[in-house]
Amino acid sequence: MDKLYKVYLSQSFDPKFNLSVEEYLMKCNAPNEVALFLWQNQNTIVIGRNQNPYKECAIKKLREDDVQLVRRLSGGGAVYHDEGNLNFTFITTDEHYSVEQNMKVILNGISKFGIYGHFNGRNDLMVQDRKFSGNAFIRDGSMNCHHGTLLIDVDLDKLSKYLTVSPLKLQSKGIDSVISRVINLKQLSPQITIENLKDALITSFNEFYEAESQIINLNENTVNLACYLEKYDSWEWNYSESPDFSIVIEERFSWGIFEIHLESSNGKIQKCKIFTDSVILEDFQNLENLLQGKLLQGQSILDGIKHCIKNQEIQQDLYNLIKINLG
Repeated sequence: MDKLYKVYLSQSFDPKFNLSVEEYLMKCNAPNEVALFLWQNQNTIVIGRNQNPYKECAIKKLREDDVQLVRRLSGGGAVYHDEGNLNFTFITTDEHYSVEQNMKVILNGISKFGIYGHFNGRNDLMVQDRKFSGNAFIRDGSMNCHHGTLLIDVDLDKLSKYLTVSPLKLQSKGIDSVISRVINLKQLSPQITIENLKDALITSFNEFYEAESQIINLNENTVNLACYLEKYDSWEWNYSESPDFSIVIEERFSWGIFEIHLESSNGKIQKCKIFTDSVILEDFQNLENLLQGKLLQGQSILDGIKHCIKNQEIQQDLYNLIKINLG
């Protein structure tokens, strides 16, 4: 059976749509198809399959700045996407799949701008000892998905603002900050843009496979992804899939200091403890008891606050505190 070479171009900047496309292609592509999917997200944190968003991201800052958070199917770490970032995905069966070949397609594409990078043999593409592409992988039966980021003109200040990388990770690499680890390709080649890099990657894909690939544009009107979109838009997928963990939320108000400790397992509050120096009598112990067993979801806690706290000022302050930290 002859191979089919296809390049899919997303016209959407919605991460839920683009991650849905990946899963759809993994389920629906023909066994003889080799696909390259190019896509962008707008102001998004994408976390790995097994990551805890409360530990990996500055959730409060994401809420304040209206940055989306979405969990992907692959493992690996959290990444920040804006319109200065181009994402690529290779999807094909075992017979046609090779990470090294995929990396060659990407590296040959950027070499057209005089940038000569290398694959570090793990998950990253590097240039001048700095990372411009992180990669992750999924396997479902005989179908493989290899996707990665390409930093072209990303707002690196926002990248470091929203990602709360463990100090242990930084120390182990002997470096000082998230920004010091990465580089935008535009710093190396000012003429590079999202659009001309897309063209270069398509050319590189065709050159590598000695084929003329079919170009397919995708948007919300060209493909039905309803069942996938529902998953990627759900709190259950993006938050409750987190490993067991504890979280502490603390704030000083005019009526006193409020501190709530929450222990979570399988997306539910297993233990809740509240501390406060408020002189206003409120039934915080009842709130503790009420929240145990509830989903670790903003609305569950907000409902408990409304039920247990009668003082309107305290109720409103706690409402705002939980809303901005847990959504």
